[in-house]
Amino acid sequence: MDSATANHRYEMVNVRPGYVIVEHEVFSKQMRSYFCAQAQPPVEEYREGPKIWKFSGMAQSFQFDLRDRTSGAVTKYDELLGLVPYSGCPTDSDIYRLGDIAQAEKIWIYVALTYGPVEATRQPDWLEKIRILNRYFGERLTTPNKKILILPDYFNLYKEFSHGQILADFGLTAMEETQAP
Repeated sequence: MDSATANHRYEMVNVRPGYVIVEHEVFSKQMRSYFCAQAQPPVEEYREGPKIWKFSGMAQSFQFDLRDRTSGAVTKYDELLGLVPYSGCPTDSDIYRLGDIAQAEKIWIYVALTYGPVEATRQPDWLEKIRILNRYFGERLTTPNKKILILPDYFNLYKEFSHGQILADFGLTAMEETQAP
């Protein structure tokens, strides 16, 4: 551990490379997404009862956990679909307007999207996970006076981004610590 990371309370552990898979149901046009850690992601259609699901798209991704260096506790983020920067949202959305205001104060706003329903993001355990994410990314910033604020998805972005629109913020994901093999 080098001196730059010695003061960081949290570290990224259990990094699992994979894909975000987006699929649609043939008759209802229902869309859903999920994480797949297989080397060859599934692209064939399949049945679940009367429903027929077809592949719609995918993007490389990874899942991770965060470990508290002081207590050793590991927080799992299996439900995290991704972090969406405010600038990736529609310009007429509330989150974009809030992000634009915050940007003037050197605060970058991100929304934590989950694979599950929006209601789950209002649970106390998810809000604690958001606090930990904020601390993890915030303590790695090197630009003076810059801040990152990660919010739960109270903006219903899940429907938009889990249904085929996939974004990547290379600056934020590049802040991940290098993992030893």
